[in-house]
Amino acid sequence: VVPDTIDEQLVKEGNKVYTVKCSACHKTTEEKLVGPGWLGVTKRHKPEWILNFATNPEAMIDKDPALQAQLEICLVRMPNQNINDEEAKAVYEFMRKNDLKQK
Repeated sequence: VVPDTIDEQLVKEGNKVYTVKCSACHKTTEEKLVGPGWLGVTKRHKPEWILNFATNPEAMIDKDPALQAQLEICLVRMPNQNINDEEAKAVYEFMRKNDLKQK
């Protein structure tokens, strides 16, 4: 269940995780870096999909046709950053706040 309001403390934690583990390959805009940009990601994918991909990228890439198609565009598999469930929730909240920029 996704709350209606943004949890700012989780956003701060998510920003820390993003900075350390995600920002080398992902921008918070639509622009592709190594991987796709994050703007709009919470509107394109369900929360459970995002959380599962953050914590289990190898299994998701092997099974999800959309990720396999993305791999053909990016040419690099997302490495496992060993993101735990709490970090994944924080990153998701950071993504949700980022997506408020998109109208």
